[in-house]
Amino acid sequence: MDLTKHLKTHFAKSDGKTTIEKHIQDLLEQFSLFVQQYPSVLTNKEKELLKVAIKYHDYGKLNKLFQCKLPISKALKPVNCECSKHRKRKGDKVPHQFLSPLFMRDLGNRFSKEDLTIVVYSVVNHHARGRDEYLSDKYGIYNLLECIESNIAEFFGHLFEGKELRLSEETREFYEGILEDIIDEIANVSILNKKFENEKDVSFLKTLIKVAGLLIRVDHAASGEELVVEEEPIVGNREGIFKDYLKAKKEYKEPRLRPFQEKFKDYDNLVLVADTGLGKTGLAVLWAKRKMFYVLPNRASTNAMYDTLGQIFGKNRVGLLHSTSLLYLLEGAKKEDYTVLRDYDNTKNLAKPVTVSTADQLFTAVFKYPTYEKIYATLSYSDVVIDEIQGFDPAQIVPILSQVKETVKLGARYLIITATLPEIVRQEFEKLGFTVKVDAPETIDATKRHKVAFYELEINSVLEEIVAQAKSGKNVLVIVNTVTTAQEVYKELKEKYLREKVKLLHSRFIWEHRSKRETEIKIDGDSTGKHPKEKGVIWVTTQLVEVSLNIDFDVLFTEAATADSLIQRMGRVWRHRQEDYKGKPNVYICKKVDEGRNTLIYEKVLREKSIELIREHLDVDGYLLSMAKRKIVETLYSRELLKSLGAKYLSKWDEVERIFNSGWNYLLKSEAQHLFRDTITFEAIPRECKDKVKKLLDELREVSSIEDKRERRLKRVDILKNINNFKVPVPLYWVLDDKGRLILNEEVCELLDFNLNLYVLGKCFKYSEELGLEPNREELKKFKKNYNDALFA
Repeated sequence: MDLTKHLKTHFAKSDGKTTIEKHIQDLLEQFSLFVQQYPSVLTNKEKELLKVAIKYHDYGKLNKLFQCKLPISKALKPVNCECSKHRKRKGDKVPHQFLSPLFMRDLGNRFSKEDLTIVVYSVVNHHARGRDEYLSDKYGIYNLLECIESNIAEFFGHLFEGKELRLSEETREFYEGILEDIIDEIANVSILNKKFENEKDVSFLKTLIKVAGLLIRVDHAASGEELVVEEEPIVGNREGIFKDYLKAKKEYKEPRLRPFQEKFKDYDNLVLVADTGLGKTGLAVLWAKRKMFYVLPNRASTNAMYDTLGQIFGKNRVGLLHSTSLLYLLEGAKKEDYTVLRDYDNTKNLAKPVTVSTADQLFTAVFKYPTYEKIYATLSYSDVVIDEIQGFDPAQIVPILSQVKETVKLGARYLIITATLPEIVRQEFEKLGFTVKVDAPETIDATKRHKVAFYELEINSVLEEIVAQAKSGKNVLVIVNTVTTAQEVYKELKEKYLREKVKLLHSRFIWEHRSKRETEIKIDGDSTGKHPKEKGVIWVTTQLVEVSLNIDFDVLFTEAATADSLIQRMGRVWRHRQEDYKGKPNVYICKKVDEGRNTLIYEKVLREKSIELIREHLDVDGYLLSMAKRKIVETLYSRELLKSLGAKYLSKWDEVERIFNSGWNYLLKSEAQHLFRDTITFEAIPRECKDKVKKLLDELREVSSIEDKRERRLKRVDILKNINNFKVPVPLYWVLDDKGRLILNEEVCELLDFNLNLYVLGKCFKYSEELGLEPNREELKKFKKNYNDALFA
């Protein structure tokens, strides 16, 4: 039947304006824009399949029950909703995308079954809802079709006035056959992963993923306000763009590429070990020839790189993507600037020509969660830079490696830049066919930066020496392995030195206080002379500063850790200076640590072997040179050494691989949570901040009265930003009982706002601006039979 008149009168959106026909046309316009911006990404066949998927993707919204649910005027509705006003029909639970394929049966005359499978898969997966219920097994298909068959008249009877409507046997067989193929060949994660191993299947997967992923993106773009599926790509010579940036900095009269950049800018998939300060950012700009993603391990690093790449390409060409990126963008914007929200929405839809992102925003797609195709499709025509890969642990590296492997087959290119490279990681990239450069002369910083000495003591026993260094006018960085130790050392140093010159930074401050401290430490740790700074300052910190902050102190005192971590810590000392360091040691490593606190952070065997390797690689004057650092990390993380030491690192690597191969939904199970819990945090509000947040929630409720849509959204986001500033991240374990459930009571954790997922920490926690968050371990023991003190360090 001809549905044209119904598509013109039935709505796709709740605005009372956007009909299904109009919405389809909006998607087709976004499709045309995509082809215009990136004409070579899709084959002619893929273009045809995507257009068909666009045409049919929302036909399921012709469902009478869907139209009745839309919050629009009764006068505008194309159906009489009175008869179903108070009825709760099971059929109303069928998401519209699972009804759309009912209208596709006649496409069997134009397309092969494989092509139809691609189209139907794309349509039913362009939203996540319903996938688990109907695509998990064939019993789900049966339930779906039974539900449709028994409710078909309620859904679509109004389109066939005067006729008795039923689900025809031909339509049921058509739809059932396609869905069974999807379950057998695509929906099962383990089967899908195996298909990536088979070159014959990769061509099919490439088309499937591009059509499904781009349908999601054109739908998002067409549904948003002033959004586009792709912004204009960066055209022109990247070398010229980079040189213009160098000229603008006025540090170079005639900018030239460094030998390091010249040599490696035209490699394909490359892993490059290179020292800080050689121009890695410049190399990334020159290497990326297409749409670009720049990936870093944490938010502070991504914020800094976003600012840098914004200076190079233009701020409007670069997007920032992490869990609180919108809040960072708003900090630097004019209060009434709605374009920030528009740019943020485009960034979330991966529309920016350059995007700076944390790894979790891109590399969790490898678990094949619903709508993962959006990311895989976009990476298929992108160049991806992964920086500071040494900052990831096995729970992160294994999924990254797997996603790299799969997306390279789809067309992605990768540049991996790192200061050190574990041998176990190097071997994995070599298996993927990457060029790996670990000792190229152009990548080596010959400056003698770190002269190392050891204490056979815990760090609490060398406080007098720390104070002596500060009294001599040096700015001293102290890095310890746990927040508890940092708080204790800070309090002790205050008793021994000028209180105002001893400062504290760790991860358990609310964001407002942490941000202020990060700004302050960057000033005290600035060796360039750009900022006036105090002398004789002592900063007590945790591994938070290892990779996230660009600081340059005079002296480092650190607890023993693994070699990769220790070398990162050394990189916060004598970082930007061009001359060799001379004099007494500027790096002091305290070999002894509180084993109870450190047992879950750095393995004892790896700590001890790290100290041994560092001692062995010092030169005759006590310096640890660049090549020695690389060799130490490569050696420590070789499979042979890890196995001989009986290190848990290797078993964790293997366990992550096993869990990864079990699929994305396995991560919800307790066994996987146990493995990943040290990397999972829970953000909550200290009870000392509860009243301030309640006032903000009252303000938020008033926002709904603002008539102007843009003004209303800006005000809402501004309030949410202020609420976020009162959150503090804590390990998820702290607030879970032995069965993995949130402990909801006034002692541990209370729900403050269900819709915003806001929780307040209870009486078992104390917060102060000076020390941050402190747990009361004795009280928390009462709620955990399997209490582990090391998890509260």
